[in-house]
Amino acid sequence: MSGPVKAVPLRTASAFLGLALAAGAAAALEPEVLFSKVSGSVWAVRTFDAQERPLRAGSAVVIAPGRLVTNCHVLAKASSFVIKQDNVTYGATLEFPDPARDLCQIKVANFTAPPVALAPAGSARVGQRVYAIGNPRGLENTLSEGILSGLRGGTGGGGAGEPEARLLQTTAAISPGSSGGGLFDSEGRLLGITTFAARDGGSLNFAMPVEFLAELPARAKAMLEARAREPAGSSGRRVPGVEVPLNEPLRPGDALEYVRIDKLTGNRTPVIYRLDKVDGDAFSFNMGGRVEKADGEVVSIASPAGGMFDTSSPPGGWVRKGVQPGMRWHLDYIAASGDRLRHELDATVGGERPFRVAGVELNVLRIGYEGWIYASYGTGASLVGTRFVGSALYSPELGRIVRFEGEHRRGNSSATNEALELVRIQR
Repeated sequence: MSGPVKAVPLRTASAFLGLALAAGAAAALEPEVLFSKVSGSVWAVRTFDAQERPLRAGSAVVIAPGRLVTNCHVLAKASSFVIKQDNVTYGATLEFPDPARDLCQIKVANFTAPPVALAPAGSARVGQRVYAIGNPRGLENTLSEGILSGLRGGTGGGGAGEPEARLLQTTAAISPGSSGGGLFDSEGRLLGITTFAARDGGSLNFAMPVEFLAELPARAKAMLEARAREPAGSSGRRVPGVEVPLNEPLRPGDALEYVRIDKLTGNRTPVIYRLDKVDGDAFSFNMGGRVEKADGEVVSIASPAGGMFDTSSPPGGWVRKGVQPGMRWHLDYIAASGDRLRHELDATVGGERPFRVAGVELNVLRIGYEGWIYASYGTGASLVGTRFVGSALYSPELGRIVRFEGEHRRGNSSATNEALELVRIQR
């Protein structure tokens, strides 16, 4: 028979409780220990345009061997991008885009930085201590501390029929450049990807929850398949870093990237026509420096960026509507830009031929131009003509010239011989 149950003294019970609480809190890390544990897995992202000029800076977190996640808006309009930490830089490529949730997974070859641990799904709790690590304003591996101040639904989710997303709201400070960084719990586990801050401040900062990372591959595949089924000219949102068909209509922010080649010296100069706005049927490039209609007809050239392609351009452009092999026409005009010289040219359209732009083979028509350029024009003027020979490769599919060549000899000591070739279309 067992003896009577003895009461445990209050001070002893308190000691047991203290030990239990201490054991539960043992996994929490001091901020400096947490930073040392995960900072090697948070990298800076740098993006560049086609001329290797810097565009944007952001952050990315290693989630698997050779795989990082950042925000899609960090990669917007980039021709290339790298990840960087201290003096170490790696080239990176886009693997899985999910623009609806602003999450893009990128991959890096021969990359050995360790992945971070992921917090269990649904483990985020309002009031818990959190830490943001990223690269605000280019300051690499910056740590900020705060609490998880809210779980917000209804923004950042997917399409119709999907459950609302639960953004993580935090007081941990983030700034431009923090986008794509990590929001960690007190054990150094990834809770989310820091995405944006409220414009009016107030310690309102947000991250996409870690649960979304597992869904990235499937959602990216579904999105790309849906996009492939969209009709030409669809107004659906473009995906940063994803190749867009060359013949897709231009939108504000897109740019035509040409290279101008001086055939006498071999010098190559990039020429960019960036679409600033579309106003009805008018497409304005380079702040109004070039204006076209939707069908490619040239309305005006105020800033001739493309050399002879612009300074000798006929009214309406070098190509006529409905151009077909065998067509001929005569041109007699004063160029509206450059030295405003009189041109008298004959144009002849040849047959089709293949031509590649950004690795895509197009069927183009060759149009040849021969004639004279005059130093003056008008009744009673003394006209002294100099020879002009040129050609254009025109893509009916794109509705524009993909290569132009012109040679103009003004005498024994003065000549222009150049080409302008479309390299790619920046989206």
